[in-house]
This record gives sequence, C-alpha cells and structure tokens, in this order.
Amino acid sequence: MPTTVRKAPPAPADFRPEQLTAGSPYWHQRWEIFEGVETPGHNPIAEMCEALRLPDDLSGKRVLDIGAWNGCLSLECERRGAGEVLAIGPENPDVSGFKLLCELAGSTRTRYEYGTVYDLDPDKIGRFDIVLFCGVLYHLRYPMLGIDNLRRVCRGELLIETLICDRTLNRELKGASRLPIWRFYRHDELEGDHSNWFGPNAFAVVQAVESAGFDVQHADAWMLGRGAFRATVRPGLPEFLAEPTIEGVFYDQITAGLYGPKDEWRLGPSTQEMFPATAAENYDSAYFGGAAWRWRQHALWSRMRNKIGRWLNAA
Repeated sequence: MPTTVRKAPPAPADFRPEQLTAGSPYWHQRWEIFEGVETPGHNPIAEMCEALRLPDDLSGKRVLDIGAWNGCLSLECERRGAGEVLAIGPENPDVSGFKLLCELAGSTRTRYEYGTVYDLDPDKIGRFDIVLFCGVLYHLRYPMLGIDNLRRVCRGELLIETLICDRTLNRELKGASRLPIWRFYRHDELEGDHSNWFGPNAFAVVQAVESAGFDVQHADAWMLGRGAFRATVRPGLPEFLAEPTIEGVFYDQITAGLYGPKDEWRLGPSTQEMFPATAAENYDSAYFGGAAWRWRQHALWSRMRNKIGRWLNAA
C-alpha cells in the first residue's frame, strides 16, 4: 500500500544547486530536499520508504536511524512529523553531507551521534518508537549481534532495508529460498566491495528478526536484489532467550556482558511495564525435533512466500 509522502517545500530564494556539492560529499541517497531539487545519489529514498511502508504521519514519534550516512532518511522522518530523530553512524557528518543537508533543510529535530548498531544502549539513548536499519545488515560481520541489539532499543516498530540474495541463490540452488541462508563474502565477491560480509535471503531475514523478539508484519522486494521488512516488538523475552539456548540458560556468564541485565528484555513495546516469562522458557530439546518446530518453520516460509510473491517465483 503506497504511502502519501508530505511534499518537499519550495527552494529558498537564495538556494543555489552548487551548495549540495560544497565539501564534495559522496551522495549515496537520492532525496527531494526542495521541490524539484534532489540530492545526486542513486538510492531513491521515496521508493524505499514506500517499500518499507514508512508511515506518512510520524507526529510525536521518537525515531532512530542507524547508518544514516547522508541523512536523507532521517530528514524524511522529520518532514513526516517525527518529534525527535537520532541518526547514528561511524562517518564524520561534516564529510558525509549530513550536516550540510540539515542546514539546507532547516532541520530542528534531527541530530547526529557517532555510533554503530553494536553499541546501542537503552540506558544511554533510551528507546524508540521507530527504528530504521537500512543498508547496514549485509555490512555486518556479526549480523545476529546487531539484530539482537535492535530489540534492546525498539519499543515499537523496526524497519529493515537490505540486500537479499534470493535471485542469485535460486539460480545456483533451486528451492534455496525455502531455507534461511546467509551467504558469506570473505573478500570483495559482492560488487567488488570489501565492506560486504553476509548476503541473507529474504527468509533468513524474517527468521533472524523473529528470533530476536519481533513479529514481521510486512516484507517486500524492491529495486534489484533488495528487500524491505517491517516488524513490531513482541512483548516479553525474545525467542532466542526464552528457548533453552546457551545464551539464555547461561545468560549471566555469556550474554550479560553484551546486553546488560536479562530482565530488561521483558519490557513492553511502548511502556516500562514488565512482562512475565513466556511459555517458551519451558521448552525442552524435544521441541526442536518435533512437529511444533517443523510447523513453525513452514508457517514462516508460507508467510514470506505470500509477501515476496512473484518476485521470488521469477528468481
């Protein structure tokens, strides 16, 4: 369902197009900053927002944009009414064009902090109604650590945009899209880029996100080889801690150093209310070898197939 995006304002009388190239930033994102004036990147923010189903009205929402880069998506959220937007990334905002774009757009509710998905800490930055995680996942050497960390700071919705490898993988291994597969790139096998580590297929993204404590509500494919996913927080312990995993059973010894106290995971999606442990904590090893687990795998795949649909069938 397309979203109705608030229109870009007219350009100020003193605006000159060459201002967008001041400092020679590398423009990756294409965004209509003013009516008829776009940043000169190749990644269309408007189309990505439509694929993600980013709400048109974000009034009063607290938004986190991880891997903000040029800042176009952050500023789009401000344009849609977000009360606060925190953009984080490892890049210098003076070099990436982020600061320049904020100044040109007259931003008042978007700010930038250095950081990565690995160091998200709710005690330092709080929790957010909308968490954006776009163009980052396949650059992570530790993708599950990153996805788990998203759950710590999200109290509402998670929107993920990422490379997905379904088309190329299905050409090499028929039916591979039925399996949650993470393709590893040791060097620069993916587009000659050494910064790419893992290319998941769509089903792998859904499985990973739900394992981390979310329910995937929407999945779509856009551009060539890109996926968009929208999920909501599931109250209580995330699945990977509720089931008898090593990380859950030996939380204090293994996991607490990464994520902090275990009880913090039980917080509700929009409040500070604590939820009891889920029934999954009583599962034993027989569950993973039984019909219940096989049924859940099939249900997840069926949901993914319905949402990606013909795009996967054409792979």
